[in-house]
Amino acid sequence: MELQQGYGPVPEAEESGRSDSTAPRRTVPSEQLLKGARELVILHDGCEYVLRLTRQNKLILTK
Repeated sequence: MELQQGYGPVPEAEESGRSDSTAPRRTVPSEQLLKGARELVILHDGCEYVLRLTRQNKLILTK
């Protein structure tokens, strides 16, 4: 398992590229993800996605 800077281990990719559907769903508070920032870049499958917190306290995920 490789280490992702500042976030701990990155799970090994499965052959199908999908995670096990029987794995329990994780809950992460948005405050823990954003850590005081208004946006966060998420890298997924070679693409960047931006998670933004709006003035109305809503979350928007864009590619």
